[in-house]
Amino acid sequence: MPTNYIPKNSILGPTRVQRIAKKLIDEAGEDRTLALEAHRFFRAMVDANPQDAAAKSLMVDSLKVAQASKNNVVKILNLVIKMEENAAETRTKATKGAENSVFNELDNLLNE
Repeated sequence: MPTNYIPKNSILGPTRVQRIAKKLIDEAGEDRTLALEAHRFFRAMVDANPQDAAAKSLMVDSLKVAQASKNNVVKILNLVIKMEENAAETRTKATKGAENSVFNELDNLLNE
């Protein structure tokens, strides 16, 4: 009978989230490059035939994809920054709590 896998570390720990974010940012960069290449292609088609409405529409759509990929990178970075801030807050609170408990214990020992 197979046993259940129990991970040693958190499934969504900071290292794994950063690795995923890096991969998403790299993919967004590739998407942006491809969208800009498509824009150049459709722009050449429009330059050759200014009446081609389909090429104009596709040229605009490719620019939208390029901009969306850039916006997604900004969103990913904002999320990673918020995650780091929350982790720092948690560490600070834990440290302060530990210091307070140590001082409380010392006070209790001195008062006995």
